[in-house]
Amino acid sequence: MNKFVIGQKKITTVLTIWVIVCIATVTSIILPMTQNFAGWLLIGFPILSAIVMAAVTAYAKRLLHDADVLERQLDFLPNRGSNDRLNDSYGEARSEAEENNEKVKQEKLRQEKELKAKREAEENKHLEQVASDIAVDLEQTADLNDYFDKLLSNFAKVFDIVQGVAYALNPKIDKFEIKSTYAYYTPDTDRTFELGEGINGQVAKDKKILMLDNIPENYIQVVVSGLGQGSPKHLIFIPIVFNGKTIALVELATFEKKGFNLNLLADKINKRVAQHIADNINITAA
Repeated sequence: MNKFVIGQKKITTVLTIWVIVCIATVTSIILPMTQNFAGWLLIGFPILSAIVMAAVTAYAKRLLHDADVLERQLDFLPNRGSNDRLNDSYGEARSEAEENNEKVKQEKLRQEKELKAKREAEENKHLEQVASDIAVDLEQTADLNDYFDKLLSNFAKVFDIVQGVAYALNPKIDKFEIKSTYAYYTPDTDRTFELGEGINGQVAKDKKILMLDNIPENYIQVVVSGLGQGSPKHLIFIPIVFNGKTIALVELATFEKKGFNLNLLADKINKRVAQHIADNINITAA
């Protein structure tokens, strides 16, 4: 039983006994009908004492009740040890959650790397096949003009080109000359350019593949099957580099843009054709 309830019961018992004593005293005094001052004093004292005792008891019971309420409230509050245990448990749970999150993050990164590596391997395999298709049957071709004719024809099969021009470096005049054309309808077949001259010359100088998208209407005119004219939207410039020097350039015009990694494709094409072209134009390795 709650100690405060026991205290309240004890106070109530004492008060009850005291009231009984007071009543008995008053009764014993009143019965003789005492008329003197001392008699009335004896009558008044127990009555007054009973009133005072009742007030004190009520006050004490209120204090006990408040103390009981306070103790009950304190019982709901965890002690310091409980707080420490709760904090430790929370810290452990948080650390475990962070560790799990880190594991999930690392696993996600690993999967992304594996997926990226797989895609790169598939793309590399695909580009190897594309480069092989472009270079097919070229090794058996000795004449340089025929070589570029076949090269452009193979490019046409892969890129669906509607026009193409192949240039080769003439070491004697240090200029690039047209060696072959594909659906090239311009009378300027003797056109040449130097390193850094125009777009072609700049690509040859930079030794990097270039694609121009959304070229202006009528920039290139192509007759399609003799039934009408069209205007390609994409120009691709592929430099052929040997021993750090551009020795040839292929210019392609197409209606559709391929999703190839052109820089990687150009590297693979160079490995297959650069040596043959260099041998035919008397470019030797330094």
